[in-house]
Amino acid sequence: GRPKVILPIVERAEAAILEKAAQFSTLQADCVEWRVDYFESARAPGAVARCLAKLRVALKDKLLLVTIRTKAEGGELALRHTEYADLLHTILDTDCADLIDIEFFPAGDDLPALIGDAHTAGAAVVCSSHDFHKTPPRAELVNRMVAMQQAGADLVFLPIYYQPASLILSQADAMGYTPTFFGVDGMDGILTMDGFDASLAEGVMLLTPFNADATDEATVNFVTKYQELYGETPNQFAADAYDCVYAYKM
Repeated sequence: GRPKVILPIVERAEAAILEKAAQFSTLQADCVEWRVDYFESARAPGAVARCLAKLRVALKDKLLLVTIRTKAEGGELALRHTEYADLLHTILDTDCADLIDIEFFPAGDDLPALIGDAHTAGAAVVCSSHDFHKTPPRAELVNRMVAMQQAGADLVFLPIYYQPASLILSQADAMGYTPTFFGVDGMDGILTMDGFDASLAEGVMLLTPFNADATDEATVNFVTKYQELYGETPNQFAADAYDCVYAYKM
């Protein structure tokens, strides 16, 4: 099957967040992610809880992933350990999140307890870690996956390109670890890799600016023409390349 699609909400004001949510509620994406760290009132627990309750209503039956991406992990919000844990509990107390992102390193030794609290609240857990300089060695990736597995993470976030992601999916299969994997747009293209067992990507969820299955006129025209010329469905890299050339032309 195709990778699932997640649409992120990164607006700062509550009104803009809810407007975007109303737009996303009509699309065919599988999940919507709210990046709390972009919210202008992210440090006010009451404001976060109120906005999240309204967001839940606006998204109707869409799956909702709530993420606090800390500054240390590439996000917008610098938080001490206790502040991070308290904000996670604020979100869980609303009972509005279907999934919640818990960062591997900021959670530290409290990772198993935080995952347990999320499960008690009825939320599945995405466990994430980031390295902005390189893909860590395979041994380090395996160690992180083992720790996530032992802590009870339901989903694992892989913010890397599809080549190393294919190795991780293969390694997880060899370990018998079967979480749902999240990827970023760099994972687009994994299904066409030579020698990769595409069945291992079944159920992968993908953050991407492009969805070849979208039904708007511009996307349909682009996909149709691309398939006529190249005999395959374009991924987001093809769409990005087209946009760059078109912008240069303009």
